[in-house]
Parts: sequence; structure tokens; C-alpha cells
Amino acid sequence: MTSERSETQPADESRPEPPTTSAGAADAAPADAVIPADAVIPAAAGETPSPAVTPSAGGAAATPPASAAPAPAAEAPSPDGGKAPTPAGGGDPTPGGDRGGDGTPALPGGTGDAEADRASRAVPDWEPWPQRPAARGRLNRLAVVTLVLGLLGGVLAPLTAGFALRRIRRDGERGRGLVIAGLVLLGGWVLAGLVALGVTMTGSDPDPGLRGLRVGDCFRVPSGATASRTAPEEVTRVACDTPHHAEYVDDFPAYERSADERYPGAAVLSQRAETLCRQRLHSYVVDPLGLPAEARLSWYLPTRVDWSTDPTITCYLTSPTGLSRSLRMDTTVLDPAQLGYLLASRDWTQARAALVASAPTSTPAGLRDAVRRAETIHTDMWFRLRRETWPEAVRPAMERLLTEMEQDEPAWRDADGEPDRGRLLQVVAQAGQHPDPATELAVRQALGLPTAQGEPMR
Repeated sequence: MTSERSETQPADESRPEPPTTSAGAADAAPADAVIPADAVIPAAAGETPSPAVTPSAGGAAATPPASAAPAPAAEAPSPDGGKAPTPAGGGDPTPGGDRGGDGTPALPGGTGDAEADRASRAVPDWEPWPQRPAARGRLNRLAVVTLVLGLLGGVLAPLTAGFALRRIRRDGERGRGLVIAGLVLLGGWVLAGLVALGVTMTGSDPDPGLRGLRVGDCFRVPSGATASRTAPEEVTRVACDTPHHAEYVDDFPAYERSADERYPGAAVLSQRAETLCRQRLHSYVVDPLGLPAEARLSWYLPTRVDWSTDPTITCYLTSPTGLSRSLRMDTTVLDPAQLGYLLASRDWTQARAALVASAPTSTPAGLRDAVRRAETIHTDMWFRLRRETWPEAVRPAMERLLTEMEQDEPAWRDADGEPDRGRLLQVVAQAGQHPDPATELAVRQALGLPTAQGEPMR
């Protein structure tokens, strides 16, 4: 009975269950279960605990290190002292516990070869996302301003270019090419200006006629043109310190009242030109002592053909031997001290010269009037010289001149009421000697004015 009961009992009830290995525990877990990273899978007797396999970011299980691979599970003995039967197919006795050739648990969905599974499930090399192209900076406004200034030839272009380049380097803005283009354009303007200046500074400048000249210009004309009253068709302007034929004094309309007047004829125009040109020369050369003795005043007259288009009289200075310096002595050349002395003494010099020249032939009444005018001009000159402020180097000579003029004043007052013609002639003779010519020369020397006829200023 006992034997029959034991024979009918199922064989697997008396068979002990094999111990569960770490690999079996891992295989028994669901495929989608997440095992904490710090969890340790229990190991069988004689095995080293292995860490849990944590899924990687890509969904594949991280491959444990080779040294941490579990040892093969010990085979449980069967009741009859033999080995436990192996499931069909040679798989792991634990359900679902397929292993690779090295005993490593096969990954879900794998091929059963651990090395092949690790290679196929390895995390690929990380590659950064493709970088965007760098955003282009905004256009610098000063670069645009520099370009516009370069186009217009503005002198502020280098300043705006400096600020623009500094901001472009600092803020990464665009516009460097515009800055360079603006500076190049400005350089073109500068080059063009230098070329124009070089043309202007050349020694000669052909002009189609006198209308291209200005007051103070020195010029050359074709041979014989200075002896004619008709303006030459072409003149050549030259520097006044080079040999030339004439010097431009001034010009003025040839008509007397309006441009609608009829052509008056060459004789009338010549008389009008002589009167007005001498007045212009009086202002152009304030000190006649500076004119060369051979210099003479001349003029060009408009012809009948020119009268309707250009009725102009042109005054100029010329010399038969030619000129080699400027004869101009006016406010553009003289300093205030020189001009003050010449304007104060010029009228007196002319009045004294006219009185000495006309006295021998004048009637007593005419002579008395001339003496009276000279006395008035003499007094006016003294007051004007006394009011001026003179440089230190001029004061000693000027004080001597003023003292001599004060000493001559009583003689001029007595001559005003002198009825005797002989007495008047004595006063006129004294007028030619006072002030002392040596004192006047000393004043001229101190002022740097000519001291002889035709002598240039110092």
C-alpha cells in the first residue's frame, strides 16, 4: 500500500525546486519594468551581487561591466543524486531566462548572443544639434552717414568713420564696407581738390580777355598791346615777381549815366578814362614815392562794337622797360601805422608841391588863396599825426616832426593876412623847407616806407 501510494504520487512533488539565481530573477522581471539604478540583484551562493541593469536613454539596457557578470548558477541535484533535467531546447531552467553564450542574461528582443546584443543596443555617439547660422547684426547708422559724407565730400567723414568702426567691432554690427567706401570717395574728393589747386597755382593762366583779371593782377600782352587803346583779345596772367608788361589797377563802366547811352566816341572816352583812372590810381598807390620813375598810367577803351556788350574802361600801370614787382600800395599791403602816416601827409605833400610850382606866376589874390589852403592842410596834418598811436621805434622821429610843424604854424598864420606879394613868396619858400626833409626821411625809414623815387617798401 505504501509502495503503491508512493508510486502514484507525482514525481515533481518530491523534486526539490532549484534555487533562483540572479539571472533568473532578472529574467523573471517584466521587460518594461524599471529597476532603480542603485538596486542590487541578490546573488546565489558563491556569486557576487551584481547591480541592476538600468535602461539607457535610447531604450536599450546598459551593458554591465564584464567583471560584474554573474557566475553560472549551481546545478541542483535531483532526488536520485543526478542532475536536474534541462528543459527542452537547452535553455535556462528559469522560465523566460534565455542566456547568452557567456551566461549573461539575454536582453528582451535580443538574439541570445550577449556580445551581439550589446553591440546592437549600444548608445550611439552623441552629436550636437546642427548649429544655426549666426544672426547677422543690424546695419550701423554711422556707416551709412560716412558713405553719404564721402559722396558729398564732407570733411566730417573720417570722424564718423572712426565711431562707426569702433561700434562695429564692439557690437558686431554690419557696415564696415560702407565705411571703407565712404573714405575712398572722400579721398577722391581730396585728390580732385589737390589737382585743382595745382592748376590754380601754376605760373601762367591764359585768359580769353581782360575780364578774367582782377585788381592787382600782373599780366603779359602781345607785343605792342600796351601802346594801343583797344583791349587785346588774349592776355596771360603771371606772378607779379616775374617779368611782365602791366599791372591791373581797376575798371569801371565807360558810360556816364546809363548803359543805354549811345557810343560817345574815342575822344570823349579818353578824357573820361584819364580822369577816373587817376582817381583809381590815387587809391591803388597811396605813396607815389614808391612808383618807378618810368611807370605810367594807361587804359583800354571799349570800341563801338564792344559798346553794346561790354562798355568797360580798364586802367593799368605799365613801363617801357617792363615790370618785375607789384606796384600796389593800398590797405591790402600797408600796415595801420604806414597807412596812417601816408594818409595824413599825402594831402600836405601835394598842396605844398602845387604851391611852390604855381607861386611865381600867380596873382597876389590867387597866391593868397593857395597859401590859405596850404595852411589849413598843414594844421589838419598835425592833428591827425598827433592822434595816432605809433610803434615804439617810430616815436622819436615822429616827435621831432610834430615839433617842427608846431614851430612853422605862426608863419602860416601871418601869411594869411600878408598883403605884400614878396612876403608871401618868402612864406612859400619856407614851406618848401619845413618840416625838415631829413626828419621826414627818418620817419619813413622807421615805418619801412620808400625813401627815394621808385624804391620798394622794406
